[in-house]
Amino acid sequence: MSVRLPEDLLRGERWAARLAELAEKHAVPGLQVGLLTLDGPGRHTVRVLSHGLTSLRTGVGVDDDTLFQLGSITKVWTATLVMQLVDEGRLTLDTRVVDVLPDFRLADQAAADAITVRHLLTHTSGIDGDILTDTGDGDDALARYVEVLIPAVCTTPPGGHFDYCNAGFAVAGRIVEVLRETDFTTAIQRHLFQPLGLEHTVMNAKDAILHRAAVGHLADLSDPGVRAVTPTPQWSLPRSSGPMGGAVGRMEDLLALAAGHLLDGVGLNGTRFLSAESARLMRALQIDLGGLSSTDAGWGLGWAIGPWGPYDAVNHGGATIGQIAQLHVLPSLGLAVGVLTNSRGGTALAKEVLTEIGRELGLEYPMPRREPGDHDPALALAAAGTYESATTRLVLERDGEQALRLRVEQKENLTGEPDAAPTTVEALADDRFLQTADQIEFAHTTYRGEEYLFALRLFKKVTS
Repeated sequence: MSVRLPEDLLRGERWAARLAELAEKHAVPGLQVGLLTLDGPGRHTVRVLSHGLTSLRTGVGVDDDTLFQLGSITKVWTATLVMQLVDEGRLTLDTRVVDVLPDFRLADQAAADAITVRHLLTHTSGIDGDILTDTGDGDDALARYVEVLIPAVCTTPPGGHFDYCNAGFAVAGRIVEVLRETDFTTAIQRHLFQPLGLEHTVMNAKDAILHRAAVGHLADLSDPGVRAVTPTPQWSLPRSSGPMGGAVGRMEDLLALAAGHLLDGVGLNGTRFLSAESARLMRALQIDLGGLSSTDAGWGLGWAIGPWGPYDAVNHGGATIGQIAQLHVLPSLGLAVGVLTNSRGGTALAKEVLTEIGRELGLEYPMPRREPGDHDPALALAAAGTYESATTRLVLERDGEQALRLRVEQKENLTGEPDAAPTTVEALADDRFLQTADQIEFAHTTYRGEEYLFALRLFKKVTS
């Protein structure tokens, strides 16, 4: 089954004006929006609409060949590289990390010894993983990063609760390096970008500068009424973050990579880069998030799983220093839709754009939903308290007698932006909430007798 595209979707003055309106509303200097449909054997349609500026400092415009940072969408491509090794019989999903990386160490060595490849790709390794240590620009950056993990703690046992883990994908990237006997940048170029003919997708700043590249923009979030943004002083994450979020590319190439997964491992140029079995397994449910999210049903291998109404879909987002990306893939409809932006306001903009594209296609973009029926305010208020991960503190505090508000504090600032002012929180259920400013959903849950807030990451309650 395929989707029939309205003739004017992402075309003409109406959509150009709409993107300009949304860009101004959300303080996004530049963006690309794109979609791809598979129209039959050997036939496909790609539409890309670009708007705005690569940087407010330079005033250079965004065109369809401008490169944006894909951020954590890179994790899908890292998982693909690992699954290529599975196809070749070089490892299995149940291979232990220490069997490939004998020197892999964590603070809890018993946990390190138990972590498998599957745990890395499903965010169940247990490593408290927002560790973005800069280990230099050399080809040994990932090897040195793995050494940095030696004092890292595990918040859950391997194979336990889902807890989004950047560090786990850096380790997966190091596994690719060891088995391919080359650095990660070379491996992804040889085994994904080059076979698929992607000439506008790169892994580092020195290659991105050969193209027109978007610069991230940061906002002063301390005042909710201020929408001004300024170019970030740091263009990209360190090289050690490559497998977790380092890819840089244009929308057309991002959609081409997505198409390869829609076609079960065959690129638009006819090159097979992954077995059909592995491509389908990546999209299959591995971790069930039932009850914790109304938008994501769970997680596959690299992909988040979040249906659009009755249609199965996988997705991934990306957030780097002042850049936001979104990619959604609907296999049964042969459809991929993406948004690339150069401002943190891109989170809210992408949700509006994807909702409107979905509406024009007769599809339902997944948004947080309120459970039907009445909810007990006392149960919601009982979740109030301070919750922490290794890098972030969430303060869920009472706002009067029946309301809550959320304050997010960076223990380790990863983006360069100041902490945001407290925002209102809406109860979607007795134990599920919505941060209304960015429409971010989180849940109050217990695991092994401890209280947590869950928003893809686990934040442990430290004070009531």
